[in-house]
Amino acid sequence: MIMENPVVSVCMITYNHELYIREAIEGVLIQKTDFPIELIIGEDSSTDNTRKIVKEYEEKYPEIIKAQYPEKNRGMMNNFLTVLQSAHGKYIALCEGDDYWTDPLKLQKQVDFLEENLEYSMCFHNAKLVYETSDKLYSAFKKIEKRDYSGEEILKEWIIPTASVVFRKDSWKPIYHPDFLFGDIILFLSLVENGKIRGLSEIMCIYRRHEGGVSALSKNSIQQQKRFIKHHIAIKKSFDSKYEKIEKEILSKQYLILSKSLLKTFNIKFIIYLIYSLIESPCFFLKKIMGDT
Repeated sequence: MIMENPVVSVCMITYNHELYIREAIEGVLIQKTDFPIELIIGEDSSTDNTRKIVKEYEEKYPEIIKAQYPEKNRGMMNNFLTVLQSAHGKYIALCEGDDYWTDPLKLQKQVDFLEENLEYSMCFHNAKLVYETSDKLYSAFKKIEKRDYSGEEILKEWIIPTASVVFRKDSWKPIYHPDFLFGDIILFLSLVENGKIRGLSEIMCIYRRHEGGVSALSKNSIQQQKRFIKHHIAIKKSFDSKYEKIEKEILSKQYLILSKSLLKTFNIKFIIYLIYSLIESPCFFLKKIMGDT
C-alpha cells in the first residue's frame, strides 16, 4: 500500500546501477523525519540486475517505495520527467541511482528550512565527490556556501549536486525542449523563475563519478559536443534569452572545442565552427585564441 499523503516525494531514476542502487535506496530509508515520505524509482529497463534489486526493496518496503518498470527504455530525460510528474508530495527530493545520502536528518533539515522560508522554491547542499577507480578517490564538490544563488551562477558553473536538491512541487513549471541533454539544470532554472534558491554548506550526500554516469558523458566525442551545443541553444531559446550573455560565452567555448576536434580529423568544417565561436562572443573568442584564459 502506497502512502496517500507524503510530505516529501523522493524521485530516483536508475539505469544499470546494480553496483550502487542499494546504497541509494538505503540512504532514503535511513531518513529520520516527523513527516511521511515516499520513494518513486524509475527503473529504466536496465540490462544488469538493477531491476531485480529494486523489486526486492519494493516488496520489502511497499508502504514507502513505488517503482516504475517501463517495458522499453524511456531515455534519461523522459524517465526523469515521468518520475517527477508521479510525485504526490508537497516537496520533491532528488537522488539518482548511483548517488546516496549520508545524513539521516537531511530531509528534515531541508524541509524545515523551506517551511520557515516561504519565498524559497529550492535548497541544496554540499556533497562529497567520489571517483570510482580501482581505489575510491574522495574530494569535496564545488564549495557551496550558505547563501542565495542566482540562475546565472548555476548555469555558468556546475555547482549543484543533484542528490542534494529539495524543492517545492508547486514552484516547478515543466519546461521541455527535445534538445535538452540534462534535465536537472532545466529544473533548477525553472525553480529560479518562481522563488529564491538557497545553498547550505553541510555535506549530506555522496555524488559519484564513474564511467557509466551522466557527468562522465564524453565531451571529446564530436557527436556529444554537437549535442551539448544544441542543449545550450535550447536553454537560450526556452528562457526568453534571459541567460543570453552567459550562453553566448558557453556556446563560443563549445564551438571552439568542436572546431579543434574537427581539425584533428582533417574536417574542413572546423572553419565554420570557428566563425560560429567568433559570432557568439567576440571577446571570449579573442581571449581564448590569444591564450588569455
